[in-house]
Amino acid sequence: MDKALREVLEQLRRAYPRGVAEDDYMALLAVLGEDMSEENVAIVVAELIDRETAVVANDVAAAQSVRVPGPAARARVRSVLESTGWHPDPDLPVS
Repeated sequence: MDKALREVLEQLRRAYPRGVAEDDYMALLAVLGEDMSEENVAIVVAELIDRETAVVANDVAAAQSVRVPGPAARARVRSVLESTGWHPDPDLPVS
């Protein structure tokens, strides 16, 4: 994992020190997917939740197509992330 992705992972660990609640999981994937490639989201979140990257990659695609979280869920997750200093990194590769 490259440095930029490790930094995202550390921010996610600060935002979710007890793990990602099931209610936040798809919204987290959708919010991260707004600024990162599906592949990068899958890599970082798989490491965060100790799940296979391929499984998370499928969930990322679903969060952006057939299981899109509602605006309230995305806003809730964005608020959690922002409370720990998260902000999209314009230099993070998106593809």
